[in-house]
Order: sequence, then structure tokens, then C-alpha cells
Amino acid sequence: MKQFYAKHKKKISTTLRILISAGLIAYLIIFRSGFKDFNNFVDILKTINIPLLIASASIHIFGIWISAFRWQILLKTQDIRISQGYLSSSFLIGTFFNNLLPTSIGGDIYRTIDIANKEKISIGKSASVIVVERFSGVISAATYAIIALFLGFRTVGKTSYVIPVIVFFAVCIILLFIILNPSILRLNKVVDRIKFLSRTREKLREIYHTFMSFKKYKLALISVLICSFALQFGVIGNYWLAARSLGINLSFESFIFIVPIVATIAMLPISIGGTGIRENSLVFLMVALGAPSDKSTVCSLILFAMLIVLGIIGAVVYIVRPLFMKQPRIPKDKLKE
Repeated sequence: MKQFYAKHKKKISTTLRILISAGLIAYLIIFRSGFKDFNNFVDILKTINIPLLIASASIHIFGIWISAFRWQILLKTQDIRISQGYLSSSFLIGTFFNNLLPTSIGGDIYRTIDIANKEKISIGKSASVIVVERFSGVISAATYAIIALFLGFRTVGKTSYVIPVIVFFAVCIILLFIILNPSILRLNKVVDRIKFLSRTREKLREIYHTFMSFKKYKLALISVLICSFALQFGVIGNYWLAARSLGINLSFESFIFIVPIVATIAMLPISIGGTGIRENSLVFLMVALGAPSDKSTVCSLILFAMLIVLGIIGAVVYIVRPLFMKQPRIPKDKLKE
């Protein structure tokens, strides 16, 4: 049995995550929605305010642009200069792989390999940039969660979120300090002493020096954080407008509280790209703050559909881009390594 599991570990893990995602979506629709019948679902869809829904969806365009700009700033600190258009296309393809691969970082893996191949740099250096970029997003989410506490969102029902949010914020700050100051833990010496790391010692050393180099670019890091705050604000607006399009009257401040929590929960690696976990946690929080269950479910499914559409666009770009840029396509097997 152990040999069978070891041999088919990836397939078993992927299958389980697909089943978890499908099961959570089914649970959301069947048990948490509050739909009396399918006609109730259709009736809610008929009430959608189309202009507000379009405004919500259009924020994704802003999100792709600001994400590419943030990434570009960090790449420039490593003397890597790539057009924002190319980085935007890479982000779109990354969205496709986020929806396809059994991890919430499938898109990041693709982007890491994509830039490493294009610029002929090491995977370690490319990955180091992605880590700093992604972590700036985590810092912004944690900061918005702290802001929500000051706005009065400290409990959901009888459960207090004050301590978890403060701990999460403190851990983020500590990790950011370590990422930008890896020498404080003498990680380079630790790597040299551990024998089984000998094969990857040079790669790890390069990652170490890349992280160290970011300290010289304080203005760039501030710019990246500003981009991350703007991006997080856009996601909050995306959720709020989607809810408003369905007549859900939760305040904008409510989503300052909701979005960081949902985004953090969605990072748990137990489903495909956070699918199911993200939607159920969103409905739970919206209902806890006073939104009707049926409309909250439709809202979560609409936001999920927006991600799927972005993924489809990314898939098209993945197929078409090599034809125009004469660049080989990265096979999916390489992304799973």
C-alpha cells in the first residue's frame, strides 16, 4: 500500500483536491445557498444590475495591469527589463494554471519558469523576485485586516478575530524582515553545513544573495507595497460591486474585513487553486454580517466565474503567444516538477 501511494502520490493528491473542490462547490450550492428551487436561482440572476457587474469585472483588467507593473519594478532591481505587456500576458497565463494545477501557486510556478527561460536567468533568481512580489501582497492583506479591526469588525457572531489578525500581521512583518535580511539567521552558513543540501548549494546561495540585494532598493520596495495596497483595494472593490449588483447592501468597510480573510483562507493547499474554500468562506462571512444566504451564494459563484473567464483568456494567450513571439511553450509536466 505504501509503495502504491509513493508511486502515485501526485495523482492521488490531485484527485483528492479535485474532489474537495467539487464537493465544496456542491455543498455551497445544495446546502448553504438557501435556494428553494432552480427558479429561485434564475430569479436572482434576473435582478442583477449589469452596469455594476461590468464595473466589478473590469477591475480585473486593473488588477492584471498593476500586478504586471509591480512585478516589473522588482525585476528592474535585478537588471531584468521586460515590457509590461509581456508580463501582463504571463500573469494571464498564470491565472490559467492557477485554475488548472492542484496548488494556489501554480501560476507563480509558471511565471517563474517563463521569465527564467525568456531572460536566460536561473530559476532561483526568478523565484526570489516572485516571492518578494507575492509577499508584498500578503503584507497588504494583513494591513487591511488590521484596518478592519479599527473600523469595528472584530467579531463574526461570537467568534473574535482580533488575536488571529494581530498574530497574522505580526508574523507577516517578521517574515518580511527575514526575507529582506536573511543574514540575520546566518542562512548561508546553515546551507553550507547541511550535507543533503550540497547539490543545491549554489542555487540556494544565489537565492540568498538575491534577497539580500533588495535592501539596496528601498524606493522600489515602497513602490511595490503601494502597488500591493492598490491591488488589494481593487479586489475589495471587485467583491463590493459584485455584491451591490445583486442588491446586497453590505458596506464597503465590510469587504475590507472580508476580503483579506477570504484571500488568506484560499491559500490553504487543500483544493484546486482555492476553489470551494474561497467561495464557502466568502458566503459564511457575508451571511454572518447580515447578507441573505441565497444572494451571497450567487455572488460567490459570479466572482468564481470571473476567475474562470480570466483563466480561459489565459489559456488562449498560452496557445497563441508562442506563435507571435517564436517562444517555445512551457509544458505542463515541467510546471509540476
